[in-house]
Amino acid sequence: MIKSVAENVCTDKYIFFKEKHTMKKKILVALLIAGCMAFAPSAAYAEAEEAAEVSEETGDTAEASESTGDSDAAESAELSDDLYSFQVSIGGTVYQLPMAFDELEAQGWTISKSDDPEDMVPSNSYTYVRFNKGENTITADVINFAINEMPVKQCLIGSIEVDANYDFNAESTPVLLPKGIEVGKSNLDDIKAAYGEPSDSYEGDSYVKVTYERDIYERIEMYVYKEENALLELDLRNFTEPEDFEKGEVSTEVPDIVTAYQAPQEPGEDFLSPVVEYFGDLYQLPAPVSAFLENGWTMKDVSEDAYVAGRDIDFIDMMKENQTVHFSVYNKTQNATAIENCFVQELSFGSYDPEVIAMKLSGDVTLGAKKDDLIALAEEKGYLYEENGDYLRFYANKDDQYDKYVDFWFNTDESETDVASISYRNEIVAD
Repeated sequence: MIKSVAENVCTDKYIFFKEKHTMKKKILVALLIAGCMAFAPSAAYAEAEEAAEVSEETGDTAEASESTGDSDAAESAELSDDLYSFQVSIGGTVYQLPMAFDELEAQGWTISKSDDPEDMVPSNSYTYVRFNKGENTITADVINFAINEMPVKQCLIGSIEVDANYDFNAESTPVLLPKGIEVGKSNLDDIKAAYGEPSDSYEGDSYVKVTYERDIYERIEMYVYKEENALLELDLRNFTEPEDFEKGEVSTEVPDIVTAYQAPQEPGEDFLSPVVEYFGDLYQLPAPVSAFLENGWTMKDVSEDAYVAGRDIDFIDMMKENQTVHFSVYNKTQNATAIENCFVQELSFGSYDPEVIAMKLSGDVTLGAKKDDLIALAEEKGYLYEENGDYLRFYANKDDQYDKYVDFWFNTDESETDVASISYRNEIVAD
């Protein structure tokens, strides 16, 4: 779920970019979350066993790798001298990032059994998968630059991570970077002699990590372990969209979930009902932008061919009766679609807004509602609530905690008991 461009977001193992279409320019904003790429020890052990199984099934052995992947073979490949070429030689084969998914497969790498090449990756986002070849395992980020949601196997590989400290034998399968830097052999002095001082350096208890960075998603991280005095981990990443990349086409069809939307005729029973009165009209959130247009809203500075990529988000201004409101709109389908086919999931209203906007929750709850009354109703319904400073959040259960909730804000400078602002959010489309 994407809250806003300012927040860090991870959905399962998908990490989202934001490519904001302002109809005149595009702004790329990285949305990251700490720990999203961490692997549990049990999962790592399973991967090691799986790599061993693959080795047995294919008959690949360390000795076989030695016969085809020695240093001379690796050096004979046409490896650039430029670190920022984002090239790496693995077992004598040079790979350049980003590259097509099937380029790895063509070299005998098979996707891990724990990953599915048919898994869908939202537009402007990436996820990690593992590949096995004989005794070796690498981790790769696959990124979807297209405007439509795509399966893993049709995305591009934007990063390769090698860990010779754990699941990669760099002796039998040499891994080289430009200017002769080699995993398992080169040390920190070698790296600095080849590339100069790093963009960033971090010293841990057992290793020194150096980062050479050209841009936020164009960087090489190298881990030199102190005991071995050697480079044992390498993470090469280049998330630059290729110049000739075909981003796909915008769907011209109105999605079924849009045509299925029906404007409510009456409010719900209580303030957690998704039926919200806004500017005098009833909406069941999430509601398509087209429902707002039908009620007299107009989009500002939005071109006729504007679209939102599959499973992506955009931000627009809409106007009604001389009032302009900033909306976040979500494409809930896998294909790129017109702005009017996207959904508004959140509506807000505060004492600082013009009264003409007006917002009322089901149960006739609006500004000025009493805190004690809201808590009493929630307890009667069995709803959960939590207080954070001047905010009070209500939700039906733990499953809905981040998908469907209402926030009340109390301006304690004026009143600690009367609601001064309401924000209702629902990401769940009605069946």
